[in-house]
Amino acid sequence: MVKRLVMGAEAAQKAIRSVSSIPAADTALARAVIGADKILTPGMATSLRPRKTTLSSFHEKVATVLFEANRAGAMKLLDQLEPETINDAATLERLALRFTKLKEYSAARMLRERAVALEPGNPVRWVALSRSLQRNSWGAVVHDPVAGLEHGPTSETTAARDALATAQEFAPENAYVLHERGKLEFAQGDWATGLELMRQAAEMEPKAQWWNDLAAAYRKPHVAELDKSLDAYERALELQPRSPTAFRGLLLMGCRADQDWARLWRNAERFERARKRRGRRTRLALMDVLRPMFAAEPDESDISAALVRLNVAGTKGHRLSWPTTSLIIYRLHFAQRMKPGFALRRQQAKRTIAWLGTASAGHSRHRQKLLSALLYLERYSEAQQLIDPMPWEPASTAERHRLQKMAADVHLIQGRTAPLADYARARAEDLPLPNEDTFRKLIAGKRVAVVGPADTGDRLGETIDTYDVIIRPRLMTEFTADDAARLGSRTDISYFSGRDLTDFMPVAREAVARGELKMVIGRGLSMNSFSGEIPDWLRFYRHDFSLGFHGPPMGIGRILYDVLQFEPAEIGLFNIDFFTGQTAFGAGYREDKDSGLGPYSIVNEIILAHDLVFEHRLTKAIAASGVLTGHGVAGEVMKVSEADYLQKLAESPALKAHTR
Repeated sequence: MVKRLVMGAEAAQKAIRSVSSIPAADTALARAVIGADKILTPGMATSLRPRKTTLSSFHEKVATVLFEANRAGAMKLLDQLEPETINDAATLERLALRFTKLKEYSAARMLRERAVALEPGNPVRWVALSRSLQRNSWGAVVHDPVAGLEHGPTSETTAARDALATAQEFAPENAYVLHERGKLEFAQGDWATGLELMRQAAEMEPKAQWWNDLAAAYRKPHVAELDKSLDAYERALELQPRSPTAFRGLLLMGCRADQDWARLWRNAERFERARKRRGRRTRLALMDVLRPMFAAEPDESDISAALVRLNVAGTKGHRLSWPTTSLIIYRLHFAQRMKPGFALRRQQAKRTIAWLGTASAGHSRHRQKLLSALLYLERYSEAQQLIDPMPWEPASTAERHRLQKMAADVHLIQGRTAPLADYARARAEDLPLPNEDTFRKLIAGKRVAVVGPADTGDRLGETIDTYDVIIRPRLMTEFTADDAARLGSRTDISYFSGRDLTDFMPVAREAVARGELKMVIGRGLSMNSFSGEIPDWLRFYRHDFSLGFHGPPMGIGRILYDVLQFEPAEIGLFNIDFFTGQTAFGAGYREDKDSGLGPYSIVNEIILAHDLVFEHRLTKAIAASGVLTGHGVAGEVMKVSEADYLQKLAESPALKAHTR
């Protein structure tokens, strides 16, 4: 989809440039897009449940590209609009939809308020107004997947809730209104009500998109209803077998939850069967011979035989879909067949580059995917040329931040840390965040020890205690003599994952009050879900490394990346073995079920959401800058080659999976 949109954007930009010398041509083009909406997608502005056809879906994508590419013309059109003179509510809604795409939220709200005034008894108008009220004027902080925490639209939640209540008065049994109410309540923190309303809507009127929405809500870290998410994604796939959203979600939830590999493979066969006819027989034949890999406890010979068949198919140019290939990689990694699994991921990176090409037409998401693939294949100079200097003049401030952030990350993987620090400093001036200055004073120019949770056998506590600041994932305030010998005897700063933050807040508050802790750091992703006033000892960090081909860094990697931006004098890394040791975590760090890979274990995330090989490479790149030094086992593993690290992972007791 990204490639098609980019190609369309390039064509649109060329067309717009060719007519730019004609007076008012850009405004006329913007009007033409709105006019075409009336003919080709009339239901979008007049129905609670618009019927999507292939033609209407195609038009919507093309029209969006044309409108965004012609932003100057669209803004001239907005300046000329006088909503009070427009007496057709559907026309107002079509305009509102287009300006929402441009993130002109105040304009969209104004247009929808006029539509409500014209048709106060129409629930369609109240639902649309509720959406605008949830994304009103700018002034909030939102999370951008590339740039991190950014300026974003505010929400008038009470007014939005009232608008949906009015819509429900006019359409009391309407599943669409229920679904909208559910999404609103979930987004605003009433998870139980939101989930129940979304479930009721999906049961009343089964739609693949609604089941996908419900599944995505169940999988949020603060909800973590893995089985319910899996079931909901499966319902979506049953309704729409070609849906990559449903299939990707299903396989991730299945790998996180009960790891019923046979069930996952049955759904993969359903997905492959529903794809385009060309090559279907070959694909299904390959699926058939790979099936033995997906037994609950496959024999090593079954996996080896399947890999031979997969390699033979690859030499003939036969390949399975991207998500099915990802499922095969996960199966190999859970079986500790690391070398072939990571080789398949490298093939995915090559597929990405071959499919996307290098022209991005001002599309930052396209450029991010391309750069991530190039970095994964260690084609650093090519990546550098595509992002620094800035490859195009950004159309918005947010777009500029994304490009600057990606450029900083390309420099970082090559061992250059200054661009990241410069970027972070500029962003802090543009958007100050709570308690960021406090953190800067703790870190800047200081010697910082980052102490991990692995049981490495090192006894470097005395060295750890010499550092100015000691950082740990989660919280540790009580130390036995043995703890002090291994880990040091204090914690100054503690980092929490999204699912841990809420549970540990009371403990952290008490530790701060006793003087045993200076700060707690949460993920930027968690900021919007945090309820209550942010205390002066809590900070949410701004952003993660943006160019991981398979997810961001893990906990320790995120800590290193965050600390690095505040220019410490040095960082010492302790008690980390990059999962090459006897156990994933030291005793007592996690519950028993989370001590290793297996059904419902949090350790599964290191395979599903992250990439161990790239994490090892990125840590070595930071060390190459001279600011980071690994001590003990951490230093030893950082020195090994990538090939030797792969072998260590393949032999690691910490990654031996528990069976169902």
